[in-house]
Amino acid sequence: MNNCFFCGATENSLTEEHVWPKWVSKLLKGKYGSDHFVHVRSTGDSTTGLWKSPDLKVTTDEICKHCNNEWLSVLENDQVKPIATPLSLGHGGDIIKPSDQWILATWAYKMALLLEIAIPKQEQRITWTADERKQFCEMKVANEHVRVFIAKYEYGQHPTHAHQKLHTLTRHDDGVKFDLKIATMTAGCLAMQVIAVRSADTGTLLYATSELEVELLGEAKTKIAQVWPPTNKAVRWPDLQPMSQQDIEDWTDMWEKAQGLHRSDSNNGFAPSP
Repeated sequence: MNNCFFCGATENSLTEEHVWPKWVSKLLKGKYGSDHFVHVRSTGDSTTGLWKSPDLKVTTDEICKHCNNEWLSVLENDQVKPIATPLSLGHGGDIIKPSDQWILATWAYKMALLLEIAIPKQEQRITWTADERKQFCEMKVANEHVRVFIAKYEYGQHPTHAHQKLHTLTRHDDGVKFDLKIATMTAGCLAMQVIAVRSADTGTLLYATSELEVELLGEAKTKIAQVWPPTNKAVRWPDLQPMSQQDIEDWTDMWEKAQGLHRSDSNNGFAPSP
């Protein structure tokens, strides 16, 4: 009996799953005249992995054959690819309608989950529970508790990028502590961010929309668009102002200003470059 990261105990064999699918590699390969990607993995300020490959090689072998070849394949190739391709290449259409926002949010959530196990086991810190991962397998949409945002990215020398942080915050009025998990991912010109709030005492996943009261201010109003929970409003892609590499780093950090931050507990990142 094997244990699949998504569906749990299974008799199906475990297979390799890419965090960024192969079609993203094909889209971005050669953008700077290079025939390979350089991958950098870091924890905090330390580089823990450095390698190159002809495609984006950030993978895990903890997904079963059924999940990989069935619903994940449909999600990636049939649903996400037609929507994300033009956005990743920087010439997306005028409107991202609500139904497409659901699909982008699902993709971002799936990547946020996989990033936790796409690093060596000694560096892993699994925050998503088995029940939450199985619910995703069954429902095939982002968890109702999380927030997902998208942005436009001027990706420069980073065709893909992922940054994860875990903060412990304290609510000002009653001293209740929360763990704030942030995962920021890019694929070409498309940037995505998943935010989850969890009780530090019970580990229960809470609604990020109520426990994390954040008002988008300044440049955030023109650079970030919420796609989950659903707003039923179309996102005008051309209206989003592009983010720089520094903006992406700041985006991951800016939420800690929403509440009283005690300490950053974890900081793991990937930054493949051509």
